[in-house]
Amino acid sequence: MNTRDLFRGAAEWVARHTLVDLDARPGFISRAAAAGPGLAWTCSPATRPPANAPGGVADTAQSIRQGETSASEVVERALARIHALDSRLRAFVVTLDARARREAEILDAEARAGHWRGLLHGVPVSIKDVIHVAGVPTTASSRVLDDLVPIEDAAAVARLRAAGAIVVGKTETHEFALGVTTPQSRNPWDPTRIPGGSTGGSAIAVATGMAPGALGTDTRASIRVPAALSGVVGFKPTFGLVPTHGVVTLSWSMDHCAPMAGSVGDAALLLDVVAGRDPRDPNSVEQPVASYRAWAGVPVGGLRVGVPAATLEGAEPDVARAFEVALDGLRSLDVSIEILDEPSAGDLEMTNAAGMVVSRCEAATLHRRFLAERADRYTAETLAQLDEASRLPASLYLAAQRLREAFRLRMARLFERVHALALPTTLVTAPRVEEADRFLLVLSRNCTPWSFIGVPAVSIPCGRSAGGLPIGLQLVAPALEDVRLVALGSAVESLGLWKAELATPGIS
Repeated sequence: MNTRDLFRGAAEWVARHTLVDLDARPGFISRAAAAGPGLAWTCSPATRPPANAPGGVADTAQSIRQGETSASEVVERALARIHALDSRLRAFVVTLDARARREAEILDAEARAGHWRGLLHGVPVSIKDVIHVAGVPTTASSRVLDDLVPIEDAAAVARLRAAGAIVVGKTETHEFALGVTTPQSRNPWDPTRIPGGSTGGSAIAVATGMAPGALGTDTRASIRVPAALSGVVGFKPTFGLVPTHGVVTLSWSMDHCAPMAGSVGDAALLLDVVAGRDPRDPNSVEQPVASYRAWAGVPVGGLRVGVPAATLEGAEPDVARAFEVALDGLRSLDVSIEILDEPSAGDLEMTNAAGMVVSRCEAATLHRRFLAERADRYTAETLAQLDEASRLPASLYLAAQRLREAFRLRMARLFERVHALALPTTLVTAPRVEEADRFLLVLSRNCTPWSFIGVPAVSIPCGRSAGGLPIGLQLVAPALEDVRLVALGSAVESLGLWKAELATPGIS
């Protein structure tokens, strides 16, 4: 199915299912806290830090602080990985070799003087190329943006650098983040397959050790799909928890800035650094806890986790099998598992259709000038989506927003019954490059509902297919209850279903 037909199908679905309730109001996400915490959970952060994943964000930071290595050595290893593998995988749009080496030398000098900038002193990170890094072109992996060189860092990037992180490069994205495949890049476990998108380059970078941490975005499924297909952790926080100031906007009511790492604890550490209100982002919210990483390793016994039955419909056998093993593991930790009849298959269809309408209509509004002046520079796939969205009447956009609010209210009630939801991130493992277009809706199906209503969701590797491809488990919690995902996600990791191999997956 091509993207023009895909969007037309979404718009036709919304037109057929317009709410007849005259009191139903549009659901413009602006303050995530309004949703409420749902079922109460009484627990405290862990008293001791979680074990560090070897080669990950926390492990690297600790090794530098303890003098076992230096920022310069860590950066050199990261750059060596990039130059050894990137020509085959295409994770990076640009690498910042000289700049990263220079910053590492400065950080090493500061360390010798006893000055530590923060939690990430000397840790290499990659930045998705829709997020501004001062003095580095932002291209959104598109020929349309050939002249955009920001003069300041995005809010989240500035926070990473203030904490001591070193940006080693800008990573590839599906053009303007408008897709789930990142077609120009390749999966690190099998280069004949897609890495997922739109944050595909970041997933490759983390999986292969090109950078232990990454910053990406998630509008419909963009951090969780590549995390699932490439075998890393993608953490989409509550809408507004990480400010999007300095991000090339796709959809102002659905865009999330999101960390990616090799473990839940490492993703939570990145979230500790980048979360919190920014006055330049009207949607941003205050960070409600002192530390997310402190919740890694918290006992999860007594938690009630719901499994929407519809989210397993059509799952590949290997995916279903790995998911059931993970559920059994949670049961062994005294987590109660409850099968739910919602969200239903109809809800999944609705949120994907309405989410497509909302995100693409907002994108088309933002691209009006480029569509008028540079239409020939877009890929055919992206241009088709934006062109179709630009023709849609405002009444249909508002109908999608009304469907959105009705679904948000129902899910808020659902979270009064369970503490969190568990479901496969994607129903399939990474498709082959030449077949990827067949799976566009399949890949986003279980992810879009949660970005549509702004609640937090995380994808965690939970096993491999018979062919060795990663499989992702997705956990979802009420708005601003991101700590539940850290606790449950680290509990899943403790089951040992996935052995992280950050250095060399799929590559000889």
